[in-house]
Amino acid sequence: MLKITDPNLLNELPQNNRFIGTLPTLDNSSIIFNGKNNILYCDEHVHLTNSILTFNGNNSVIYLCRNKHLYKLDVVTYNNSAFYVGQNNYFNGKLSAILSEQKHIFIGDDGLFSFGIWMRIADPHLIYHTDSKKRINPTKSIYLGDHVWIGQSAMILKGTQIHSGSIIGTLSVVSGKEIPSNTSWAGNPSRKIAENIFWTDKCVHSWIDNQTTENNVCKTDAYTYHYDPKEFIAFSQIDQKLTDASNSEERYAYLTTFTTHKAKNRFTVEHQKKSSTKSFCKLLKLFK
Repeated sequence: MLKITDPNLLNELPQNNRFIGTLPTLDNSSIIFNGKNNILYCDEHVHLTNSILTFNGNNSVIYLCRNKHLYKLDVVTYNNSAFYVGQNNYFNGKLSAILSEQKHIFIGDDGLFSFGIWMRIADPHLIYHTDSKKRINPTKSIYLGDHVWIGQSAMILKGTQIHSGSIIGTLSVVSGKEIPSNTSWAGNPSRKIAENIFWTDKCVHSWIDNQTTENNVCKTDAYTYHYDPKEFIAFSQIDQKLTDASNSEERYAYLTTFTTHKAKNRFTVEHQKKSSTKSFCKLLKLFK
């Protein structure tokens, strides 16, 4: 095991592990390498505080984009996985994540993460059907779009896809669901509680009457997302590319494309679009 607390040592990694980018600031933080052929990428302005990044296998990538806020992470990767965090995500507390069985976690730009959030892409023990004897709990990746707000103590579990502009409430458990853009979900299991919403990063804790009154209306479309086929990137497409990559170098190279592809609606799926599709399917059944 190699445990690094001095970022300068990242330039002298054994076992074909690599560091790429600008040396991060490590404040009460460590990076642990227990495997080989892994890549850690840090953009400029990456400051890890009270964090642990652990490579417990081979050929994985942890990719941290530039951030005007502090990174607070406890991430464990195993084999052939990718953990990607886009630009300027705010971590109120530590985000904990475990990447298992060659699957991935992808987080877009400008998200907001409260305290005590967990992400897990495996159960991780095996479950089989009593009749067929086939496994029924495969591991699945997690994908979050841009400007996503995750509330305190939420659990984001395998197969979850949260598209841009949405909110997951406090203590929610989200497992295997596709969350459309500009919707709010809460509960265990999570369910949609609002649609056609957007959120801003203003914080109300210290407000008095005049500030509350001034902010009763927010006339902006900056956080309203609309499906655009020219901009849209399907999470399934990203997952396939990361899974098909034969090594960490190929995963890293693919992830670099998201630093230039910054279209607003790149990770947008609208709830109206899904609803109309369901209605059309019901209509077809009437004519069968």
